[in-house]
Amino acid sequence: MIRRSNFVFYSALIIALGVFNFACDSAPGPEDLSASAPVISNMSVTPDLLALDLIAGGDETVDALITVSLDASDVDGDLKSVFFIVRSPFAGQATIAEEEVNASNSGRTESTLSITIPRASAGSYIVTAFASDDAGRMSNRIFGSIEVTSGSVAPSIDQIDIPDVITRPAPGEPAINVAMVAHVSDPDGADNVAFVEVVVNGVVTLRLCDDGGQGTCNSGFGSSGDMTQGDSLFTLTIQLDSNNAPGQNTFEFTAVDRSGLRSETLLRVISVN
Repeated sequence: MIRRSNFVFYSALIIALGVFNFACDSAPGPEDLSASAPVISNMSVTPDLLALDLIAGGDETVDALITVSLDASDVDGDLKSVFFIVRSPFAGQATIAEEEVNASNSGRTESTLSITIPRASAGSYIVTAFASDDAGRMSNRIFGSIEVTSGSVAPSIDQIDIPDVITRPAPGEPAINVAMVAHVSDPDGADNVAFVEVVVNGVVTLRLCDDGGQGTCNSGFGSSGDMTQGDSLFTLTIQLDSNNAPGQNTFEFTAVDRSGLRSETLLRVISVN
């Protein structure tokens, strides 16, 4: 005989199971482990090179069309969609374009995407593609790229702020900081300048950074000492202590844009006493 307390318990359990079974009537059954996800391959991007300076218009941005195609298949015959995403090479920026294409049949899938790129934003733009089936299973991901170049005019270094003579601190005194600042311009816009490099004594190559002192372009070297990010003033801060040898030190400065064009190299000499 079931006592009343147990009866209440079992009644509640039956009701709960009844609700559960009712809720499951419209839900899918256990996943078929033999089912396969879609597979994509052989992606092509056309054009794969955009020369922004050759595209007509005087606006700060350029509109262009690209065509992306790939092979998509699913052995289960339930291929549903193919997705294309275009991303900027610059961290933290929103996607340039996104597109979902119906792909109910296996075979070649193609989409034309409209992209908008600032004229000063040259670099390698990444195209990502993947597919899904009716059950939501995701395919592998494949990648392509669009190489974007800006103008054909190199940047220039207009001014370099650097001392001519430095006196070493006496033994036991703290090291002194020496900042080098390059004022850079580019006819394609300030954002088109990728970096400024300096070759020290013909041996060591370092970068001057326009990073607001975040140390983003000389990893592990410490803060650049740059004051304001994005103001076209590229800075490198070095330290000089009593152990540094006296004499002349050469510094060769070159600005490089995102298309790889290089400015004229400027030579500066610091005499260390």
